[in-house]
Amino acid sequence: MERRDERSYKWMVLLIASIGSLMGPLDSTIVSVSLPIISQELGMGYTTSVWVPTAYLVVTAALLLTVGRLSDLRGRKPIYIAGFGMFVLGSFLCSVSQSGEQLIASRIVQGAGAAFFMATSTALITDAFPPRERGKALGINAMSVYIGLSLGPPLGALLTGELGWPAIFWVNIPIGVAVMLLAHWKIREAPRPRGEGRFDLLGAITFAAALIGFLVALTFGESWGWASGAILGLLAVALVSFLAFVATERRLGPRAVFQLSLVTRNRLFASANLSALLNYASYFGVSFIISFYMQRVLGYDLGLTGLVLLSMPIIMSVLSPVSGWLSDRVGSRALASGGMLIITAGLLLMSTLDAGSSTAEIVAFLALLGLGMGLFSSPNTSAIMGCVERTQLGVASGTLSTMRTVGQSLSLAIMGALIATASSTALVSALFMGAPLPPGTVDEDFVRGMALAFRVAAGIALVGALTSLARGPTPPCPPDRRPAA
Repeated sequence: MERRDERSYKWMVLLIASIGSLMGPLDSTIVSVSLPIISQELGMGYTTSVWVPTAYLVVTAALLLTVGRLSDLRGRKPIYIAGFGMFVLGSFLCSVSQSGEQLIASRIVQGAGAAFFMATSTALITDAFPPRERGKALGINAMSVYIGLSLGPPLGALLTGELGWPAIFWVNIPIGVAVMLLAHWKIREAPRPRGEGRFDLLGAITFAAALIGFLVALTFGESWGWASGAILGLLAVALVSFLAFVATERRLGPRAVFQLSLVTRNRLFASANLSALLNYASYFGVSFIISFYMQRVLGYDLGLTGLVLLSMPIIMSVLSPVSGWLSDRVGSRALASGGMLIITAGLLLMSTLDAGSSTAEIVAFLALLGLGMGLFSSPNTSAIMGCVERTQLGVASGTLSTMRTVGQSLSLAIMGALIATASSTALVSALFMGAPLPPGTVDEDFVRGMALAFRVAAGIALVGALTSLARGPTPPCPPDRRPAA
């Protein structure tokens, strides 16, 4: 029988970790709606403005895996608290920035802090809950991620309209301080022996360089030109750095930032993480494109657009804890794979939207995507966190968060490039930055590009369903994770 204090402790850990899971995605999206106003007040051009969201996203992605490994070596509690400390500092610096350069530098600090708590939140939950309840707990945590992603734009609009754009950063400060105090007071962690392992600095540097080069190339490929010297140079840096990273990790073995055996010898870990990458690559850009479609093609106002877009995250948020609970009983393979197939169907239906489509159709198709995401995410996360040893939970959490962040960037880049093939690069800039429509734009061009983007995304989701099925049956729990008899 589980003691009362143990029951209350694990739910307190879930609360603390879920706030981190909410705040990271929230600050990746809260800036989007306020960016035109920020750019105007700070005198930023388009090129500089793009770096405000990009700096946060790229730094977060580059550090997630490294910080996950560091938390395995040095402890998750101090890493989590330090992350919120950096996040609070970065938020304050953002709010007082007087130029675009200052704001971008402050977003780098903010993104580094977000990486610290995003990489450890899932590991904290997995460490606190027994295997029979892991899916349910991670489902609630996934719900907080979706709430953060969907709450960002409307909250940003409200705060900017009432208090000015610095308010979107002020809101982080009291929440961050409260979480730091609560984590310091409540989270328990056994002391780790000194010299438990040397940190793989070379692996961390080469991985960060590879990811930064790749993500910056994805972000600016359309505007700079995919065949330009700058983009080809960034991709070359990414490739060389990644090869150096693999060589370093192979040489260091157990001391590496990322043990390659997790991919080469753990089929569930490899296939579930690949499925997560393909999942986000297939669906993440949908909200951006549909928002533009409803406002510019159908003539909806911002309020109605926001309400329609909520249909997807609401379904995701409600279903995630349920699918997590189910995965504790029936396993992850059927639920996650079925979710990806539903996403495939939803994206194919989205590709049929045109200038005459109704609100009911959009809501129904978005709800179908939300259903698929709700079925996929929690079981897939639970499977990843359940197939590694306790000493690898930080790396597993960091890897999964990296897949999510890279998948988001891939989705935006792929969909933007496909829309540009049917219209123009200027239209893509307007799509993702809220810029005025370029002269001579025809609605049919955008709708045709949107349909192509959704069909390709459906193909990506279908591949994700196949990689999810390839995970095989759930293996036995690692020896150091089995409950006491």
